[in-house]
Amino acid sequence: MVQKEKSGWSARASWYDEAGNRKRKLKTGFPTKKAALEWERQYIESHAGRPADADTMTVQQLLAAYIEACKMRGRAANTIRGYEGCAALLNNELGAVPISKLNRIRVETAYANIAQMTTKKGKPMRRGTIAYAHRVLKAACNYAVESKLMQDNPCAKAILPQETEPFHASVIKPEDARKILEALPEYDEQLYLVVLLCVVYGLRRGEALGLRWADIDFKNDTITVSGQYTYDGDKKTVWTPKLKTSSSHRVMYLVPYIKDVLQAVRQAFPRDRIVQYVCELDGRLPSPNAITRRWYAFRRQMGYDSVRIHDLRHSAAMMMIHSGADLNTVKNLLGHTKIETTQRYLHEDFDTTAAASKRVIEGIFPTIPAKEIAAEK
Repeated sequence: MVQKEKSGWSARASWYDEAGNRKRKLKTGFPTKKAALEWERQYIESHAGRPADADTMTVQQLLAAYIEACKMRGRAANTIRGYEGCAALLNNELGAVPISKLNRIRVETAYANIAQMTTKKGKPMRRGTIAYAHRVLKAACNYAVESKLMQDNPCAKAILPQETEPFHASVIKPEDARKILEALPEYDEQLYLVVLLCVVYGLRRGEALGLRWADIDFKNDTITVSGQYTYDGDKKTVWTPKLKTSSSHRVMYLVPYIKDVLQAVRQAFPRDRIVQYVCELDGRLPSPNAITRRWYAFRRQMGYDSVRIHDLRHSAAMMMIHSGADLNTVKNLLGHTKIETTQRYLHEDFDTTAAASKRVIEGIFPTIPAKEIAAEK
């Protein structure tokens, strides 16, 4: 309903929410009747049928509802824990804010405040952590828009704080990999198998631990990544067929060297013992965190203090690229869903970009040595 006022026009929107409760909203100051009618139409269109708690739900409640929805959709326990960690971080700044009052400025201010925080270990908050929290909040707001709790997503155009010191993985070279793999069998045979699989195939930690003998086809020379050894919602170790992405399920060639190693391991077990996992020792499989701690102890001894187990996966990717493998092949071997994820390895590697530049020059001047090209200048 619109009506003429002393100074312009006013509009009163009337609608019913999802629970059947009647709602009203008055707005004044429209210069024309047409403008008042248009506002009334748009307001009713965007608010009719909205849930009754759309105006009172807080960011904390929205994040909790979104995480529960993710659980129902079957998201992995590790993923849920990551979302919960992001929610805890966001709730410090935005938890009490009604989602009806959440806007871009509030979101960006929250990110700026989080950037000034430190981690539990006293280290500066990484911008990657803020980016992860942003993705979770943005997804939760999309969920709210789809549920008619919000009209639009305030995170859509939010700007994140710049990374002052970008994180770079500690990539090892082939000679480092050989040094590590030669020292590990005598130091820790179980850790050796995990590291070998991560370095050669770029497996994730849980994928290496979760590799079963049933996944190894010695006759057809294949290795199938069909699951991972990880933690469930109660933080108990469990094997699960759910991997990080749909592309993580993959079949790879059983390299002769790896085949010989695995056959030797298999033959060393007593014939009457049933062994399920490749990295199992004496009937036991270490937890993912336990194998990480053992890696930390070994790397300190070897002088690779900054190399994480996941960096072995990065290292495998770089060695594949340096050996001439194309990006799509590397993408498939690593189980990446998007080629953009694989392309990051090229952006971070000087040797690969240098070699590419060298090939361009060789293509332009195929018969002139590089030294002569430089001398002519």
